[in-house]
Amino acid sequence: MRVEFSWEPEAADRRDALRAVAPAVRWAPAFAVCLVILAAVLLLADNTSAAVLTLVAAGAVAIGVPWQASLLYRDTLAANQRVRATADEFALRMHGMGLPDELVWSSLQSWQETDHGIVLRLGARAHGPVYAVPHRAFALPSDEHMFRELLIRRVGPTG
Repeated sequence: MRVEFSWEPEAADRRDALRAVAPAVRWAPAFAVCLVILAAVLLLADNTSAAVLTLVAAGAVAIGVPWQASLLYRDTLAANQRVRATADEFALRMHGMGLPDELVWSSLQSWQETDHGIVLRLGARAHGPVYAVPHRAFALPSDEHMFRELLIRRVGPTG
């Protein structure tokens, strides 16, 4: 069984992958908003210093968490770079500038399906490279189904 697919990475693919592997990224904006509301309450209570510290914390959460996640879970897919990939029983091959030529299935740590696509985590490290393969990469639904079957068979169930 051999599956061929291709796509041009978009910013939404990257955001989807980060949300999948680092759930804190998903909740960071909501938590930052809660901190801003708390700062407003503290200002109303005439506690200016605590309000300022809370606003600093809100900024750190809103900016710091996504930034740290993007550094930890970096990939090498540049936006608007066409990626061509093939997958078979032996390996996943991704062709594009700066991409590894061949990824044997044992190099994949795990994979996860999201609403936007399939997220692949590589390496034994906790913060290894992450690749997002969007649903639009597959010409036919059967191609995506075959790729998913290969992942289950060669890497294991989602996780």
